[in-house]
Amino acid sequence: GGGGGGGGGAAAAAAMPRQGGGRRKSGGKGKVEKKPSVIFQPPNFREELCAFFRGTGTDIECRTLEQILKWDDQLMEVCHDYIQWILPTDEQSKFNFDAPILDEECQRIFRSDLDMRRNFRRGAQRFMKFLGLEANLAERPDSEAPRIGRAENFEKRMLMCWRGPQNHNWRRLSRALRCFGLVGMEEEQQALLRCLEEIIVDFPGMIDEATIGHWLNEACVKSQLVHKVTPSYVNALLGSPNLLASLCKQYLGKYDVNLDGRLQFDEVLKLTQELHDSLGLPSSIDESELAASISAVDSSGSLSAEEFPLWFAEVLRASLAQLAAAAEAEHGEDGSESEDEEIDPALRPEYVAALIRSPKLLENLCKRYFKKYDTNANGEIEVNEALRLTFELHEGLGLATDAVNEGEIANSMAEFACGKDSLPGTLCAHDFPAWLTSSLHAVEALLAQRQGSTPPPPAAAPS
Repeated sequence: GGGGGGGGGAAAAAAMPRQGGGRRKSGGKGKVEKKPSVIFQPPNFREELCAFFRGTGTDIECRTLEQILKWDDQLMEVCHDYIQWILPTDEQSKFNFDAPILDEECQRIFRSDLDMRRNFRRGAQRFMKFLGLEANLAERPDSEAPRIGRAENFEKRMLMCWRGPQNHNWRRLSRALRCFGLVGMEEEQQALLRCLEEIIVDFPGMIDEATIGHWLNEACVKSQLVHKVTPSYVNALLGSPNLLASLCKQYLGKYDVNLDGRLQFDEVLKLTQELHDSLGLPSSIDESELAASISAVDSSGSLSAEEFPLWFAEVLRASLAQLAAAAEAEHGEDGSESEDEEIDPALRPEYVAALIRSPKLLENLCKRYFKKYDTNANGEIEVNEALRLTFELHEGLGLATDAVNEGEIANSMAEFACGKDSLPGTLCAHDFPAWLTSSLHAVEALLAQRQGSTPPPPAAAPS
């Protein structure tokens, strides 16, 4: 769709060097000499690309930019050879041999030609709209910063444009990030990256780890902080090694004020204070504990660029545990609730991680869950009650529920039914915590698998 293709094939054929004819007769009688092989070079279509964005030419399929801008979303999804024209890069496309190449000369022209830049922004904005994003790229005054964010129809576009596995629009977004940088639109590049990070945080597991790493590499993030540190963002950081590595590089650039390539104690202290402020934790830091945490990683009392991510990940986990403890405290200082009180804080991945690492929090949760799911009040958790608990646990965390089955639940309960009070096929209050701890570890492993990371080692069940 979108124009005829007769002229494109002829143009491509004319641009290709002639191949074949590897043998010809030489001047010598009866001798045949081999003609040197020709190294094939794909056409780069520099002039065609410039004309396309100036509005005076077409792509290889004789389509103008104006025609493509009027396409509906379905056509933009199913057609695969236009994206290399509206978002060109300096790399040969693996999927479209006739794609243009944004070489250094073309990049120079792009940075100075106002008509090309204006039309490029129009094409980029149309692609953002296709993805369910809203932007102010087209006709943006110089005084206004570029903005890219989720549009009202974003969730309606998720199935086509965002859900995996390996959605081809993830590769298109990598292309957009790279292209923005090549044509000198770094602010637009950072605006898109901020939007993508927010999506990664708000929809954990939707984008795979390899793609996250690719996006960050294409965006060439250096020292600019592009995301406010929130509890959800901390959870995304701990689930994504690439996202964590990127933020650590940014923090190292921000807090290494003496530029020695290491974070000294006073620099780490400032970082920790600002982290606590962002998360709503007390800004007063126990300096002796902070110094001990640094020395546990490096006895010199400072952190190298390689050591900092290891230390920072532990600080983030501790911060989540503090947040979970604060949420728990809202239910009463001793963890008890009244009969009419809602007994469960919002079950989020970061809360699961904090529960597993805090025996006191886990003990309180076990008491509440035993009371909640012992629906017949017989003092035992039966298979159907454990099945409901597991199903709601998976559902609350956005995990697939079709794998939850009664047979596996019964088998897992039998492993932990060791107490004298547990009847066959049930769990008493004494055995329930060990079973729930095991279930939470299994859930954490599924969350890590969804995010493409490795879960921390198991913690002990409350005694």
